This record gives sequence, structure tokens and C-alpha cells, in this order.
Amino acid sequence: GSQRVRPDAIFCTLSPVEPSLLTDQLRTNDNEVTERSDDHFIIGTQYLYLFFRLHQVLVRRLNIAKDISSSVCKNNELRRHIDRLTYEGDPNEGTIRYEAFLSLVYSLVETGTGLNEEPEGAKFEDRVRYLLGNDSYELATMDKLISHILKHLQHMANDETLQNMIEIYRRHKLAGSFKPSAFREEAALMSEGENMYAFQICNVSKLHQKILYFEYLGCIAEDIEDDVDADRDDSKRGLDDVAMEEAEQVSKRPRRGP
Repeated sequence: GSQRVRPDAIFCTLSPVEPSLLTDQLRTNDNEVTERSDDHFIIGTQYLYLFFRLHQVLVRRLNIAKDISSSVCKNNELRRHIDRLTYEGDPNEGTIRYEAFLSLVYSLVETGTGLNEEPEGAKFEDRVRYLLGNDSYELATMDKLISHILKHLQHMANDETLQNMIEIYRRHKLAGSFKPSAFREEAALMSEGENMYAFQICNVSKLHQKILYFEYLGCIAEDIEDDVDADRDDSKRGLDDVAMEEAEQVSKRPRRGP
């Protein structure tokens, strides 16, 4: 099924990719690349990790809703307790019922952004039960899930460390390949002592699917400090000077308001 969110429900600005001498130098010194050329790699904060987890729950529940939409149409006992959306025996009833559920979900997005208000007395749980029957109990808390996802999107937008990681990701993508070691070294300078996670998205050949791998890295800022103390030859000093200059520029940028 497919539904649309109102255009004014989403606000987004995307600035051009800013060039970085540090990124260029780290990439030049790094011969490691991802195993597959179409893989994507990023290092992010806990907010990004939690968002991917919530997204996984969202996809799982949407799949449950799609399965129930098809099965409830074939159950004569349940059909007497749910809303009638089309004529009996309609081969497209499952699709129609699922698209009606998607409309409820998108209304939650608009409600969460303050562009739509829930009608008085209309509870999401009741509306889902009338649409899909009692077996849809797992979908009853979909409103809370959408609320958590929207809050995490706001946290991600206001997380300066994560925004720095996104800029590194965009520079690697613009360069045409991802170099994990160079990415990690630059991310360590911008991570501000936070615990970080590594994410890699890989295409599954012939299946038109993607797999997301992630790894908990901990505080990677400590790694770069150890490397600097252990090895400070002339070429390393030149690279560190560039890194410190760019890190200082990032720290002076005004922080986003809440």
C-alpha cells in the first residue's frame, strides 16, 4: 500500500557538502575501502543507533499489519466485528484495509508534528481494532512508537556530534567510496568523548534488499589520543595540526537550539 504525508508535515534543509582538507588527507593516507563498492559506512552516536532500532520495530509492525489485513478478510467470524470497507468478496480488500491502516499511521505523524489534532474520543487503539480485529493487539501502541521515532529525529537534528558525523559521511560519499579507517580517525576527533557506533549498509545481490550491520565502538576519542602520544613524527604533526584547526572551527560553530 502507499499513502502520502502532507507536504507541510516535513521540514528539511540540506546544505552543500563542505570540503575538508583533513578528510582529503586522511583518505589519501588510507588504502582500506569497504569490501563492496556500493556499501555505505557511517559512524554515529547512540541517538542514531536507537533510531535504527525503532525503525526496525516500525517495519516489523507494518509487516504484521499487512499480514493481518489479508488474513482478516478470509475469516468470516472476524469479519462481523470489523468495519466494512468494500463489498464482500472484493479481491483487493486486503490492500484497501492495509492502506486504511497506513492512513492512520500517517495521521500520527501529522499529529506528532502539531499539524493535525486527534478528534475527541477517537482512540488509536479502538480505530485499529475496528479496522483489523482483535488480533491487531501488537499494533495498539503504534502511536507511542511513532512518538518515540519523532522525538529521536528531533534529538538527531540537534545533536552536533551526529551532524559532524553526517558531514564526514557526505564527504566520503561525494568522493565515491567509503574508507572506514579514515572515517574513524576523523570521527574520533569530532566525537567529543561520546560513545559511538559503526554502521554499514550492504546490498543483497539479486534480492533488492539491504542489510544493516552495526558495531559498538565505545569512546573512540581515546584511541586517537593514544595514537598521537605513541607516534609523533613530522608527517603526523602536520596532519594533527590540520585536525586541530578543523576541530577548533567546529567547536566555535553556534550550537542549535532545542
